[in-house]
Amino acid sequence: MPDLLADCPSTPRAYHEMLDASGRVRPHWDKLYQHLERSSPAQLEQRQALLDRQILENGVTYNVYADPKGTDRPWALDLLPNLISAEEWQGIAAGVAQRARLLDSVLADIYGPQQLLADGLLPTELVFGHNNFLWPCQGIRPPGGTYLHSYAVDLRRAPDGRWWVIADRTQTPSGAGYALENRQIISRTFPDLFRELRVQHLSSYFRTLRETLVRQAPREDNEAPMVVLLTPGRFNETYFEHLYLARHLGFPLVEGSDLTVRDATLYLKTLGGLQRVHAVLRRLDDDFCDPLELRTDSALGVPGLLEAVRQGRVLVANALGSGVLESPGLLGFLPKIQEKLFGEELLLPSIATWWCGEAPVLEQALEKLGDLLVMPAFPSQSFVPQLGHDLDAAGLANLTRRIRARPYAYVAQEIAQLSQAPVWQDEHMQSRAIGMRVYAVASADGYRVMPGGLTRVSAESGAQVVAMQSGGGSKDTWVLAGHAALGEAPRPRPLGVHD
Repeated sequence: MPDLLADCPSTPRAYHEMLDASGRVRPHWDKLYQHLERSSPAQLEQRQALLDRQILENGVTYNVYADPKGTDRPWALDLLPNLISAEEWQGIAAGVAQRARLLDSVLADIYGPQQLLADGLLPTELVFGHNNFLWPCQGIRPPGGTYLHSYAVDLRRAPDGRWWVIADRTQTPSGAGYALENRQIISRTFPDLFRELRVQHLSSYFRTLRETLVRQAPREDNEAPMVVLLTPGRFNETYFEHLYLARHLGFPLVEGSDLTVRDATLYLKTLGGLQRVHAVLRRLDDDFCDPLELRTDSALGVPGLLEAVRQGRVLVANALGSGVLESPGLLGFLPKIQEKLFGEELLLPSIATWWCGEAPVLEQALEKLGDLLVMPAFPSQSFVPQLGHDLDAAGLANLTRRIRARPYAYVAQEIAQLSQAPVWQDEHMQSRAIGMRVYAVASADGYRVMPGGLTRVSAESGAQVVAMQSGGGSKDTWVLAGHAALGEAPRPRPLGVHD
């Protein structure tokens, strides 16, 4: 094997996942690196080709509208996994679980007493101005009292090695199914190495999700609960994941037209008649779920679903209206809310973020606008995020005018310097920018974090954006067990919850 590191240099401007500041391989990467050194480029190319073929055979796709390569674009998976040591993962997992608990409490307050708004800890403009704040959901308490059943957070690693939160995903977090498919493929590609490194299994996350939905589903005595996965349909970008999760969890995959509400009770239409549905794991956005009370032009939802939720006759996960927490403007307010509610600091800090709706904050953001990323505060805005350093003087002046005209509608955020990780491409190991999405699920004893996640990779060398829509790829994320328990090995696909 030629020098593996020839095209994979470390740089002081970015943290390298595999190499330390002096260019040496980090200890927890050493066994993987030695394994690669013992392989020839031809052998690794063969493994990558087999990996790509398995993706095609399994039909793993990420749909992109108006893509010149076709709507059903094959999922991009890199041969080399991303490794996280057991010690580092403990801190990440604790921070993600803490953040999920916080956001669940914030949702309970927003749709309940609204004390955080009354105390000024949350700005009313960011909540009531968000199109995913659903007034009809005010006062509804979901069965079991959990609003956030599944949660995902996008993390970036700074040059000093610390992890920072870039965004919270609270509405219908996507990617967990792709993470599991990545694991199934890569663990078969490196079976011996997977066992030798004692990589933690992902199965407990999905088992907990299934158990939580079954446990919290409202039902009559001795009634076996039915849980369904609600999808917007085959044209959705992550439709493969909907199919995959439904099969893995043992849930029927349904669209809105497959369901009906009678007497505030949700039913599945079957050849044998109507069958009651007790819980819905939704992949449909908040306002599309019920055309009767929410978005009237939705052809994807179920008329009357919200009334069934209001009457406590069905569990919807995540709770309707949870998308209100996905505004980037909220990031800067969470530390004080955490101190208020729980008397402790956030273990995973958010990247520096300025919501321009406050006059002093607006001036601070405008002073350093050329070094910031400007994005919309609400998803309803037709404004493409802009990097300040990409604009000339006239562009910055125009952007400043727009922000001053409607300051509450804009958020400025520090530009995240992404860490680098090795990828196998064109018979060489190269470096690419990465970000990591980590998942948590509600359980009977708090939030449990998936020991792994979806590592996303930039499409080109030197790029500082990781997005699947723009051609980015993915990696399997290996969390090493260290002295901790591996957890249970993956089991055969479970039977349906109503069996």
